[in-house]
Amino acid sequence: MEVVTELDSVKAILGHSNLFEGLSDDELDKLLPLCREEFYETGTIIFIEGTPCNTINVVEFGKVALEMHLHITRAKEDTATITAVTQGGCLCFSGLIDPYILTATGRALEATKTISINTPELQRLFEENPKMGHKVMKNVAMIASLRLQYTRDTLANILSIVFHDLKAPLAAIESYHRVMLGGFAGDLNEEQKNMLQRSSRRITELLDLISNIVDVSRVDAKDLVMSKISLEQVIINSVETMQPLAENKGLRVKVEIDEGLPFIYGSRERLGQVVTNLLSNAIKFTPSGGIVTTRAKDELDYVQVEVLDSGSGIPNDELSRIFDDFYRGLDAAERGAGLGLSIAKRIIEAHNGKIWAVSPCPGSDIGSQFIFTIPKDSRTVKEV
Repeated sequence: MEVVTELDSVKAILGHSNLFEGLSDDELDKLLPLCREEFYETGTIIFIEGTPCNTINVVEFGKVALEMHLHITRAKEDTATITAVTQGGCLCFSGLIDPYILTATGRALEATKTISINTPELQRLFEENPKMGHKVMKNVAMIASLRLQYTRDTLANILSIVFHDLKAPLAAIESYHRVMLGGFAGDLNEEQKNMLQRSSRRITELLDLISNIVDVSRVDAKDLVMSKISLEQVIINSVETMQPLAENKGLRVKVEIDEGLPFIYGSRERLGQVVTNLLSNAIKFTPSGGIVTTRAKDELDYVQVEVLDSGSGIPNDELSRIFDDFYRGLDAAERGAGLGLSIAKRIIEAHNGKIWAVSPCPGSDIGSQFIFTIPKDSRTVKEV
């Protein structure tokens, strides 16, 4: 009868773990002298986010929650569980990646035993056995990718549920406002009308914010419907939508589209959202009497769309940040929630395109130019 030793059991768990999967028997044998077993009671904090990562752990049995700090407001900080790791799962793989800092806190959800390895000793082993180290680092990349995707999918699902539940009552309140402002619930004096109008605007802004946040999660989740579309028609529709707003502000709108602009593979709704957003920004930041121009060019491998304005432009130190989530710039009060451009960037990148901004406009000392490109060859476009 074959006797299974404790070392054999440890070796078997390491061999089936997501960190050391694919190592040969000889390579696993080299790991064993570095291993020690550690036991944690339920509720024990095993490691803390933000501290140096000196130990790699593989769960032998039990379950460990990975928790991250969340800054909900400037004053309040909370934690959220991003995943739970069970037998064979790796903990603290960031100890193998510079700057070697723990990116989450580990808490034992039940009685847990881990196989622990000192990180510097493991790194020295990899220096002596580069092929072994290469295999493990490929596993690390896979673990990080899967964990990030799981976190994104979970966040997208939570956001969709939470904001759907928020949107319904806000929309109901807004409908009551419209009834009262329309005089269907009795006469209102001017002060009452002004109060309701201000309240209605705030609710509309909040509804727009909710829609934008859900948009961020949906684009991340690649929830796009793609087909062969006319980008020329998308641009014309967006310009027609924004034309009244431009006219009310005393702006001139120009459209310059290359003849025979080719069809592309993309989402008509989402690309329309991008063009409309860029036009809306151009109109918002262009003073009365100015010009907003939309161009579409047929280039060699891609179609290029440009939206130019004759406004005050974007400060140079802001250009690199305007596509970041929630970035609103120095004139934050004028820029809404700071999600429009970040959503546009996600949409364009989902089409395997690029988007950027130039300010001032080329050949001028004023204005801004927003440019995005979409590849003409549908085979290069990400299927979403």
